[in-house]
Amino acid sequence: MKPGCELIIHPNSSVVPTVSLVEGGEAMSSAKLQHASRPWSLHPILLVLFLFVFSIPSAPGQDQKGGSERSLAGPFVPRPAVTIYVVSDGRGGQARFLLRKTHRSRAVTALARVLDPDESVIRWKYLETAPESVLSDWEPCDEINLIPDEPHPQPGQVLLEETFDLSRVGIYQIRVSCANREIQVELDLPESAPRGVCFQNGIARSWANPSDKAYVYVPPHSEVLEWAGGPFVIHDEKGKELVRSKKNGKGEWAVGKTDEVWEIEFPDPKNWELRTAGFPFILCDNAETARRIKGSVEQLPDGTVVCHQFQRRIAELLPQLLRPENVGVTEDLLVPLKSREEAWLADPLKNRRLKDSFVAAVPKWLEQQNLDPKSHWSGSLDGWQDKEYAEPPNNRWDRLRRIEGLYGGASSHYGTAAENLALGALHDSPANPWFGKKELLYRAAAAALRDLMTLAEDETFYGISDMNSYPGNMAFVVGQKTLPVYGVAAPHLPEEVRQVWTDGLRHLIDRSFTDGLVSARNQSSHYLVAFQAFADGSGDPLYQSLARLYALRWIAGQHPAGWHMEATGPDASYIGMTHWHEAVYYRMSGDRNILDSLAKSYRFFNHTVAPEPDGKMLGGFNFGHRVGEGFYNEQWGGARGIVDDVVPEVGIWAKPGFSPKERAAEEKEARRAIREFLDNPKHPASSGLNTPRYLHYAENANRSTEFPCLEEKPFIRDLGGQMVAVKRPAYYTYGFTGRPAGRFYIRQKEDFRAPFPDAAEDNGGVIDMRKITPFLGGGLSGFWTPEYGHLLLAANWAPTTHHGVIATKPDGTRYWEDYHEHTSQLDESAGTLSIGGRIESLPLRYLRRYTFGPESLEVKLSLTAEKDLQLTRLVENLPIARGKWKARGTEWDAGGVGEGEVKAQTFRAFDKTGNGAVVRFDQARSLRLVPNGLRAGGWRLLQIGRVEIELPARLKAGESFEMAYTIEPMRTAEKKE
Repeated sequence: MKPGCELIIHPNSSVVPTVSLVEGGEAMSSAKLQHASRPWSLHPILLVLFLFVFSIPSAPGQDQKGGSERSLAGPFVPRPAVTIYVVSDGRGGQARFLLRKTHRSRAVTALARVLDPDESVIRWKYLETAPESVLSDWEPCDEINLIPDEPHPQPGQVLLEETFDLSRVGIYQIRVSCANREIQVELDLPESAPRGVCFQNGIARSWANPSDKAYVYVPPHSEVLEWAGGPFVIHDEKGKELVRSKKNGKGEWAVGKTDEVWEIEFPDPKNWELRTAGFPFILCDNAETARRIKGSVEQLPDGTVVCHQFQRRIAELLPQLLRPENVGVTEDLLVPLKSREEAWLADPLKNRRLKDSFVAAVPKWLEQQNLDPKSHWSGSLDGWQDKEYAEPPNNRWDRLRRIEGLYGGASSHYGTAAENLALGALHDSPANPWFGKKELLYRAAAAALRDLMTLAEDETFYGISDMNSYPGNMAFVVGQKTLPVYGVAAPHLPEEVRQVWTDGLRHLIDRSFTDGLVSARNQSSHYLVAFQAFADGSGDPLYQSLARLYALRWIAGQHPAGWHMEATGPDASYIGMTHWHEAVYYRMSGDRNILDSLAKSYRFFNHTVAPEPDGKMLGGFNFGHRVGEGFYNEQWGGARGIVDDVVPEVGIWAKPGFSPKERAAEEKEARRAIREFLDNPKHPASSGLNTPRYLHYAENANRSTEFPCLEEKPFIRDLGGQMVAVKRPAYYTYGFTGRPAGRFYIRQKEDFRAPFPDAAEDNGGVIDMRKITPFLGGGLSGFWTPEYGHLLLAANWAPTTHHGVIATKPDGTRYWEDYHEHTSQLDESAGTLSIGGRIESLPLRYLRRYTFGPESLEVKLSLTAEKDLQLTRLVENLPIARGKWKARGTEWDAGGVGEGEVKAQTFRAFDKTGNGAVVRFDQARSLRLVPNGLRAGGWRLLQIGRVEIELPARLKAGESFEMAYTIEPMRTAEKKE
């Protein structure tokens, strides 16, 4: 036994005790949840004997009814889910399982369920470690067990222990999921209860005392087996070898015969792993058990194969839902939007948003849906049209595999289409011609229920998480397509419809709730809306509590500076998706905790933008970790237009209040746009995103704060150690000083070592907005003046769009400031910021010191060679904002030259009004002016030119070089001249 370990015996009056080895702490049974068992000790010799007996996988014991033998199984580690199928012959006896903490992760997020032979939930427990701040405000709930994270649960500690009777004939299921392998499942059964185990779409690995063989049933309609892992060998029922995989193998096998049992041989029983897709891969002890569990699928009378019993009920219910008296006649339901023109024009400022909302989307979805109750595709809203009459098996959706063209069900990726139908029936407005038409509710429910018929045994949809249990995969479908319609429609439908819909979605919710927050946080933010939608649709207080708990987990994952991570760093574009979900979640739930999170995030990103003279916002984004775009153009429009009236940090993005004259002009334009649309209605591209902006329209935004760049008083702000923002009477500037991402997340920097092909960085080449990496390490993100707007604007497109040093080696490769090596020091009283570090892969250190004067910004750059250094080129790069975002244009001048090489002491950029900014060097410097730098494609219209300041390319060991320059508004420079 390891030093500091204690052996704890957990006695139980009805079943055999379990043994846990705990490092430096006391193991706890489910007592944390219900009661605590007092540890007791044994004589060392007895202890050894006891350990020997209970390490045997099928150790004998006594059932509470006496006489029956017991069987121990596991431990099984969910990665991230495991289901244990227990076959009951109806003779009774108790089954017991417990969840024990593993060494992985301090935190615990786990959910355990027991389903009876009808797949009704008879046990349900959720466990999560939580800080005192959450525990102190938490309303106790029997099914939700919050465990203090200090002291955190110790390895070996029993977190949950549950028993249930095997009193009915059939298959019981124990379903357990967790976030990060932080628990293991141990099982104690009557020996007469055979079992199978499936690790769903996660990773199966060997467990204690495993057999060298397992048996798997191949269900009807199985077409292919995808696998990864090994070593293993698969044989069919006649012993023919089908698949052989070495360790870390990968492949695909076309299934021939179905309704048979395969034998899986493990040459190394204690060291194998396996991922599969194509059909439920349930590992059983013998062929007979595999046949009894039957892959946990069933075949309906019409030949359809499904994985869950609620799907049988849906199949029986759909023909009733699709009766003409329920779904109506499409031609009768189609109402010309033009007929509601008067109502639209009655409130033009609000109703112009209807053009991009659910109201404009309804006609298309009324026409697309399959309403034939006899069709295999009945209820499907879209995606079925090219499949219904195809050759088998392409004419079916029940193929237990990914099907091209389908997404999250037996339909296409139609986003919020079904929700649009439901909103059409429920939204009371004269502008909405479908209000009160229950037919749209029934159609929405039919579409959603048909999609649920495809829910796989692993409780995900085919083609989304196959062979990959990454939590973000399912986020998009549940947050956009599957759950929103349920939250809106379910409470307004007959109870039998609501009940089966709820039962089906509960599978998906329970499987997903334990998913950890992923590094691309926008994906996890989808669950804010999804979980709340389930709570709203079900009306179940338990799931209302879970939705609030997820929001607390979400908020706890926010960086102290305010941003939610993307690739473990901030991203000014993707954050918009996160903001949208936070805002919609608030409107659904009224949970004000999320408003604080939202305000904090906007407060951070509002420091990265400033208005151009024409009022359009612009801002730097060299710190963006996923997308080459700034906060001025956040994806999905963020929270803007949804919570303008309750979050001032969002409200300031809305247009200021209108004067009577301005209002009249705005209303006139809105009426024009409405009439133009109604004369020729078009299906909106993003109704799901824009509908909340109609539903929560607020004419008067809360503008009780201001953009930082426009605040009256000067300031220097350190935003959570991540960004420094400085407001001075003559200018505003800001720069990212953090380094939050690991090396894996910025690995794409290697793609920028060589210059872009075809001299794209010098001739206006178009950037791929997704192929970027953060360019940090000492440079500013932006420099702005009220008269001219942005002069310096740093992007994450290439080293030539960042503010800093670029070193070119003789082989042509480029290097810049090392993301992970820079440090910063802010002296607010002196008004200075120093950032230092090294240039990647070179014996060259740099120190950049900023002095924030009232009228000008001074920059001093020092370079020191640690070894002899010989480069092809070394420059200080100044990225300059250009393109049509600079609505007044921008001209350049340095020594009478606007492009190319020149030696000069000043560089000027100015617009057609004569306003501009000046960079003044400490002496005449050799410059290279490149106005036609990289640009964003399409409608974005942003371009980044640059000024390259030549630095010495050869330095001796210990040799240093210094230079300085100031950046100031042109009016300040002119006063000096």
